[in-house]
Amino acid sequence: MTEKKLAQNTLPLESVVHRTSSRPFSLYRTMVNPGETCALYLHCHPEAELFYLEQGTVDFQVESHSFSLRAGEGIFVPPGLIHSAANPTGSPCCHRAVVFDLNLLEQSLSPYCQPYFAPLQLRRIDCVYPVTRDKAENARLLALLPHIFSLQAPQLARYELSLIGSLLLCWQELYNLCFSGLSLDPSEHSLYQEIQKSLNFLQEHFSEPLTLKELSEKAGFSESYFCHRFRDYTGYTPFSYLNRLRIVKSCELLTGTDKKITEIATLCGFNNISYFNRTFQKLAGASPSDYRRRLSRSGQMSPSPF
Repeated sequence: MTEKKLAQNTLPLESVVHRTSSRPFSLYRTMVNPGETCALYLHCHPEAELFYLEQGTVDFQVESHSFSLRAGEGIFVPPGLIHSAANPTGSPCCHRAVVFDLNLLEQSLSPYCQPYFAPLQLRRIDCVYPVTRDKAENARLLALLPHIFSLQAPQLARYELSLIGSLLLCWQELYNLCFSGLSLDPSEHSLYQEIQKSLNFLQEHFSEPLTLKELSEKAGFSESYFCHRFRDYTGYTPFSYLNRLRIVKSCELLTGTDKKITEIATLCGFNNISYFNRTFQKLAGASPSDYRRRLSRSGQMSPSPF
């Protein structure tokens, strides 16, 4: 299990690859120092995540949605969504996470269980689920989360099936409480597929000079209709989403390479360094140079999974 302790005033952004061929999951435990307001760095990854708060309080952000969590609560984050967490009180904070490839669960089940995973292919933002104590129906999930993180690193080699079993139990609860209510009529199903194609296109071509006309044509919609439905699906306009994606990618380069900031800006699709700096400051809470310097000083340049 990886344990990360954040130095004060660091703004780490994840650049680690979670999935491996031999173990398609990673477990993390993060300690946040008193006075530190960043509890979880802005990041995204192609795996799903179950986050559990052991100590403190956090404001957890997933795309444009914010959730307040207290100790003993958690949240499920679907694959590919940008997320972060703030520590609003600056008090000591400790959280855990399991980051896992959905195939870990899907491939352990019969094909007839595929409908249990279908909603995440189409309506990912609607599958975000906060596991809080204010809902009585969350009781089983609230009991399962601590069990998942009770296994210590030396035990995992002997109890991987136990972990997978606990994740499947969590998945059943998530399906009953959230995913099962997301059925789509045929027209909505087709719409979400087209919007998801646009998101995939943005992931692959974020560094290129893109136009609204090009994006809307990829989805087969008029520009105005595309903007309306894209915002319904993601909570952002197409170019607000693209800027967030570009900043996440630039943070990965800042933490994982020694490239110059001007080069990183260009590689991430910004042709104006002043605009890049302003956008980075707004979304990451620090200038690119401060972000890199603080992260380097704290020794958090390249955290490693278990």
